[in-house]
Amino acid sequence: MTNKYNQEQNQLVKECLFEALIQIMKRKNFYSISITELTQKAGVSRMAFYRNYSIIEDILIESIDNIYNDYGNLLRHNSIEINKMMQLYFQHFRKHQTLINTLLSANLGHLFFSQLIKFMEIFSTEIMCSIECSAEYKLYSSEFLAGGIYQVLMTWCKNGMIENDEEMAILISNSISLHIQTLKDLRM
Repeated sequence: MTNKYNQEQNQLVKECLFEALIQIMKRKNFYSISITELTQKAGVSRMAFYRNYSIIEDILIESIDNIYNDYGNLLRHNSIEINKMMQLYFQHFRKHQTLINTLLSANLGHLFFSQLIKFMEIFSTEIMCSIECSAEYKLYSSEFLAGGIYQVLMTWCKNGMIENDEEMAILISNSISLHIQTLKDLRM
């Protein structure tokens, strides 16, 4: 019982810190935010911060990781067909437009990109390399696709996500399919 209570309290602390950080980032440069200011705004102790994180960036990284983990779970529960995968991607990330815009405004888009690369490495076999590939090829191909998908997501977000999820999925899945077909042709 105590362990469950501690986990719930810990999760509440993390949520308070995240919400406070996003609020502060809307009015202040990220790199000038202090842990004291953040914990005061969140209504938690500095000790509670350090129990969960080492630096303020860790809050954002954990949140982005959770977003990608949720997306990964969506993929596990749906058929991994490129168009469907991309439609789920745009549907999922549309829900996080505020966070993405906040990161972009703070020049922290690189955090989102680095977590996307990790995600792509984990799912590289299902996403793009169902054919036999070398480790180097998987790495560079993951980086290549991550760069394109990241840039499309950021541009779509900056432009207000005007295009619907299905339009975006068709656009990107066609590009990915062409890339995969090229891979297959090169292997022959």
